[in-house]
Amino acid sequence: MTFLTPQALWGLLLIPALVLCYGLVQWRAKPPSSFTLTAADGERAAASWRRRLPPVLFLIALTAMLFSLARPEANITLPVRTGQVVLAFDTSNSMLADDVAPTRLAVAKARALQFVSRQPGSVQIGVVAFTNGGLIVQAPTKDQAAIRAAIERLTTDGGTSIGEGIFASLTAIADRPIELDPDVIATEIAALDIGSFSNAAIIVFTDGEEIGGADPIQIAQLASSAGVPVYTVGIGTLRGTVVPLDGFSIATALDESMLIEIADTTGGEYYLAEDNPDLQGIFDAIDRTFERQGERIEITALLAMIALALIVVATGLSVRWFGRV
Repeated sequence: MTFLTPQALWGLLLIPALVLCYGLVQWRAKPPSSFTLTAADGERAAASWRRRLPPVLFLIALTAMLFSLARPEANITLPVRTGQVVLAFDTSNSMLADDVAPTRLAVAKARALQFVSRQPGSVQIGVVAFTNGGLIVQAPTKDQAAIRAAIERLTTDGGTSIGEGIFASLTAIADRPIELDPDVIATEIAALDIGSFSNAAIIVFTDGEEIGGADPIQIAQLASSAGVPVYTVGIGTLRGTVVPLDGFSIATALDESMLIEIADTTGGEYYLAEDNPDLQGIFDAIDRTFERQGERIEITALLAMIALALIVVATGLSVRWFGRV
């Protein structure tokens, strides 16, 4: 236990002084001892603990109050969810489709913002946007205002490379540049070592329409080797719609097959946003991956409450037994 204002502990010197004064008062008030026991002596002995209990409770309460003035902190092993989550958003032009209202990107943002609002302050959340490449928009942070701002300012452009999005997310989690040899990726992806991040997870919001770039399954294998599950959220509908782009009408529809395979490869899960408006399944699943650790907590209020309770009890007993405080 540590104290934020240890100088207040000097007040504890009052306790032995009060005990000494109380002892002197009781000694002077004690009648002369007698070698003959009487009924009155028995009654006085039986009632002696009643006389002493309220003052003892008052002294304990005073001690607790003095400790509380020193603002004590204790290491309490409470379960605390910690870890990192990277939210990777497909910001390709197909996310402008309105087969889910108002648009796919707007739905992805809404689901993500709801997820962020349910996370405790001990969880770091990062934001990645991917089109033909991946970009870390917000490095993992506990600042939920910064996280929300990063999500809200996302806009669409270009094609889709889910592999680049997952790779950028892994870079954000590792907090360092990761360079991979394309030849090694193609032949020995499972042997690559980028570190272990068992308290991290990636959530990918996409319609699953892959255009090119790094192979998503190979990058998913890399995430799996690092202990990072990837949860994929399908945005859109299987029937699809048409998106006007540069004077052309582009047909687009949700492609679930790739998203399911990515989730299976990494130990994550696939969710259809249309069927999971609050993403409760992802919230519960990721919660189980977080570490539990203790934290330092100020217990001033606890000690003050204990002191108050003891004073109330001591006062009540004194009034009941002796008709006074």
